[in-house]
Amino acid sequence: MMNLKQLASHAYRQYELVTCINMLEPWEKKLINGFFLIMLSLVIFSSFMYLPDYLQTLLQFVTPPTWYNSSPEGAAYAAQKMARS
Repeated sequence: MMNLKQLASHAYRQYELVTCINMLEPWEKKLINGFFLIMLSLVIFSSFMYLPDYLQTLLQFVTPPTWYNSSPEGAAYAAQKMARS
């Protein structure tokens, strides 16, 4: 069984081969890896910040009103919230 260091090294080698950055110069590798890291961090950040609210609003539209709120104001609130997004 591979230890964590070998596993990380193997995964990085596969990443280099799949993206073909193994043939670039070291400064180019750092530039491309930095770009991918920034894009990945932005996707993760936006997923944690915005996705839960969007999923909650989507569930309010998809599920029957008796599951989350039996009053008709619940649907109006969800429609208002969706219009603001």
